[in-house]
Amino acid sequence: TVDGGHLEDVTISNITMRNVSNAPLFLRLGRRMRGPEGVPVGKLRRVTISDVIVYDADPRYPAIISGLPEHAIEDVTLSNIHFHYQGGLSMDEAAQQPEDLVNPFFVDEETGTDPRDPYDVPEQAAAYPEPSMFGILPAYGFYIRHAENIDMHNVEVHFAEEDRRPAFVLQDVTGADLFHVDADRAKDVPAFVLREVTDFRLGHSDAAPDTAIDRTDQKEL
Repeated sequence: TVDGGHLEDVTISNITMRNVSNAPLFLRLGRRMRGPEGVPVGKLRRVTISDVIVYDADPRYPAIISGLPEHAIEDVTLSNIHFHYQGGLSMDEAAQQPEDLVNPFFVDEETGTDPRDPYDVPEQAAAYPEPSMFGILPAYGFYIRHAENIDMHNVEVHFAEEDRRPAFVLQDVTGADLFHVDADRAKDVPAFVLREVTDFRLGHSDAAPDTAIDRTDQKEL
């Protein structure tokens, strides 16, 4: 929802996808604002997604949950999720944004194809909502930004070919409860990267130790 509408109270379950050529999950709250003049930014909240299996997903696009600064996506619950990606990318692609991998439709003065800090992902607040809008992202499994109250239970992400990006990146997230969330991880690559995260809980994960964090500006697990 990018034009001021409210997208809320959504339940999705029992889905299988194969050979996925885009993000297997994409929740976006934006500010394109092509609705009536004066309408405020909308809401995306109270979404429950369960029992989803994805196989052979494009490695460029992890599952994406991305709101805006001061306009968070709220109250998302994910359970019994199994995402299997092709893998094979690294933080080099996220930094270099190679022209043969990015969607040229979204290349502009804000995004460009010049090298960038992999975590300096453009907001693209006014852009058409499409998973390739952010370029190559610094996570292979889930990229979550500007969100509140994210619950994950029995969520797994895997890659076919080793991917040297973190499985999960959370940025500007308040309230994340992850229980039995597991991921493939390359050697010396963190499974979780937390940036400006408040009230984070992780338990019973094979990818990282049980962790409780009240507030962190930067943390790797």
